[in-house]
Amino acid sequence: MDIKPKHIFNAVSQEMGLICPEYSTIRSQIIRNINKQFPPNIKGFDDIPIESEYYKMKRNENFMIFKNTDLIIFQSPFQAYLFSNYHKNIFTDGTFYTAPKFSYQLFITRTYVGEFNMLYTTSISILKNKKQSTYETLFKEIKKNANKFRSNTLITTINFHCDFEQEHLTNNASESYNSYLNNIFPNKPLFYKLIYILKEEENLSYNDYQRRTKGNWKKKQKIFSATDEIKILIENYKNKRYYN
Repeated sequence: MDIKPKHIFNAVSQEMGLICPEYSTIRSQIIRNINKQFPPNIKGFDDIPIESEYYKMKRNENFMIFKNTDLIIFQSPFQAYLFSNYHKNIFTDGTFYTAPKFSYQLFITRTYVGEFNMLYTTSISILKNKKQSTYETLFKEIKKNANKFRSNTLITTINFHCDFEQEHLTNNASESYNSYLNNIFPNKPLFYKLIYILKEEENLSYNDYQRRTKGNWKKKQKIFSATDEIKILIENYKNKRYYN
């Protein structure tokens, strides 16, 4: 199963030549065939299973960390580590467009890793409603899980920057990722397809971080302030080639 069918199609069509139809003419059929590979779609929040093979990462780690009647939270150990150890500024935002039909919102947290000039997603949650208690539980459970992966025992304050804040930079830090998801999912996604793609994205981030920490990526010689670095990163992210 691949989340970039057009890339594969282009490679195959070049070999087939003129006998191959245009991707646009068979795109819907390809998407339907991909969707058939997933389990039956979830129709209500209460139907979300507590256990599923889709909650396992490629590294055989748990992706789903919490579920109740109003909320389900996904955070891999890698994402929890980032959340816990790069917590100077955590950016948060919610999107309605890529939330499954049965839910209210997809809520995302991201953190900025200054030495690599990178933003990494650190949790994804599906919310049934907008109750204050739901958000309180969300942050409580994310922080509780992340505390398991602290590299030190020093307790420090986590600064959350939410989408309703006035800082334009704060909004863009997570909204750029939301726009990216919106382009992957032009329509509200199937539950299992959403989880599958979020895991694929997590794996890409994991591999990227591993390469950088092993010294295969050199930091830029020019020194920017943290604000400048995030602004540059956001612009680069906006210009990133979206999946088709």
